[in-house]
Order: sequence, then structure tokens, then C-alpha cells
Amino acid sequence: MNRSSERTVHTSYILLIVLFAYSGFVGCEKSAWKNSLDSPDQLGLSVVDALNRKDIEQLDHLRVQREEYLDWVWPAFPASRPPNNFPGDFAWSNLNKKCNRGMKKWIVHFGGHNLKFIDIRFDRPSETYEGFELLRGTVLTLQKVAGEKRELKILGSVVVKNDRYKLLSYED
Repeated sequence: MNRSSERTVHTSYILLIVLFAYSGFVGCEKSAWKNSLDSPDQLGLSVVDALNRKDIEQLDHLRVQREEYLDWVWPAFPASRPPNNFPGDFAWSNLNKKCNRGMKKWIVHFGGHNLKFIDIRFDRPSETYEGFELLRGTVLTLQKVAGEKRELKILGSVVVKNDRYKLLSYED
């Protein structure tokens, strides 16, 4: 192999390494926000579907996960900074316990009932933080098989990041 060919091969390897590194970096942002949805309605439909199937794993996938919470949700909250300085792991542990209790409770109460999603709305003012917005006062409207509509306050706030939606929590 001559010197020109070696240089071309070397340059090609460098470009490949840069490309892989860049695609890995870009992929991190998307994977850090996986299972997010395009709209609040999609989120509401997914919650109702998971309840109908008694699928606690799906309910869990619809909410902010530990790494997302610790990496960018918690640091944006005032309680994470002075004078409070609450540790992120402590906050996550409390939120996670609440969510786990809530998911189990709502599956017992509403799981397998063949509910129909009607609407999702937010009755409290939203809050804007660095990198995301919280939609608060979540009310999920469902219809039972017999036609009776019911408004439920079983969901916590909804996080909006890059025009994508995910639950912050479940009420317990």
C-alpha cells in the first residue's frame, strides 16, 4: 500500500470514529427520553390501554424513569438547590414509592374493566423549568362499558420536553 492509500484509509477510519461518536451522542438524547409520546391524548390512551390490560410494566414505561429524573428533572427543581439541597436519590426514592403504590392501586380499581379514553386535561397552571414544562392538575376522563363517564385524578403532572409527553408520576 502506498502512502496516499494509507492516508486515505487512516482518514476513513477517523471519519468513521467521528461518525459513530456523533451518532452515539445524538442517540443518547433520544434514548434518555424513550417511551415519550406525541401528545397528552396519546399518553391518556396509553394509560387506559395499560389499565385495561392490567399491564403495570406499561404504566411504568409511561413515566419518567430514574436516570431522566436525576439527570434533568430534579436539578431543575428549586428543592435541589440551596438552601434545601435535597439529594436527588432521596427525592427519586419518595417519588418512585408513590408511583409504585399508585400504579398497583389503580390496576386493582380499574384494571381489566374495558374502559374507553375520552379526554385528558390539566386543571392547574403549568410550570416552566429549564428544559421542560410541567402540566399540572391532570384529570383523565374515561367511559365505562355501561356508558358512564368518570373523571379520575390518578395521574400526577405530565412532563413536556421537546414537544414530547411523559408522566412524572401516578397519584397514590
